[in-house]
Amino acid sequence: MLLSQNFIKDPFVVKELLNASSINSSDLVVEIGPGRGIITKQLLSRAKEVIAIEKDSDLYQGLLEKFNQDPKLKLINKDFLIWNLPDKPYKIFSNIPFSITAEIIDKLLKSENKPTEIYLILQTEAAQKYVGAEIETQNSILAKIFYDIEILGQIDRTAFTPKPQINISFIKFILKDQNPIDSDIYQQFRDFVIFGFNQWKEDIFNAYKKVFSYEQFKNINKSLKINQLKPSQLNLDQWVDFFEIYQKFVPLSKKDFVDGFEKKYLNRIRVKK
Repeated sequence: MLLSQNFIKDPFVVKELLNASSINSSDLVVEIGPGRGIITKQLLSRAKEVIAIEKDSDLYQGLLEKFNQDPKLKLINKDFLIWNLPDKPYKIFSNIPFSITAEIIDKLLKSENKPTEIYLILQTEAAQKYVGAEIETQNSILAKIFYDIEILGQIDRTAFTPKPQINISFIKFILKDQNPIDSDIYQQFRDFVIFGFNQWKEDIFNAYKKVFSYEQFKNINKSLKINQLKPSQLNLDQWVDFFEIYQKFVPLSKKDFVDGFEKKYLNRIRVKK
């Protein structure tokens, strides 16, 4: 099954995007959804090794014929979302199917071996959510715990086929020197943040009213000054401090409201669809 995808068609645009990256001859690069191989071709001229993951069987066959067993290229006919990521350092450079942007980035964020750098062509609206352009978002907080994120620029719609009806951006994620939390704690952090953003309450106090006691929130406000803030008004450091208080002082009985919330929330969304 071919996922709906806007293929980049202009080699000059690909060259400019690669010039904006740090990809070089010592890098292993993973490309998600190479499609017809226009990015793959230029990656092969720059990187040490390229792993291209293509789910669509017809496109995969076309790539096999086009690159004719290039020794620097490993082609894999599989769904990236169920493919095992490399166990050695690697970077990502991809024009991904826009419809599964969140799933792809979540997979990378949850990985034990995260890419050192991620370069993605995304819908501008999605890119702004990961950067936290105007306000912090659920996406930006969950990503910034590991990555420094920047939109590098806009890409002209005419560089794609079919021509998209939405604006397109080029975004980079650079892994911070030290990962602040391991995967188990990160999942707890995800549950905690996603819970807060999806209570649809006017402020943090009301969003977490079932979780923290009134006395706890009085003490939290003395140190963090967040009671009157919306979830989107907390910066990353405030979210981390808030989460650490939750870990230390909230009893297990009340943590039941939060634990596993991401999975429950996603299941609710699937049922509605």
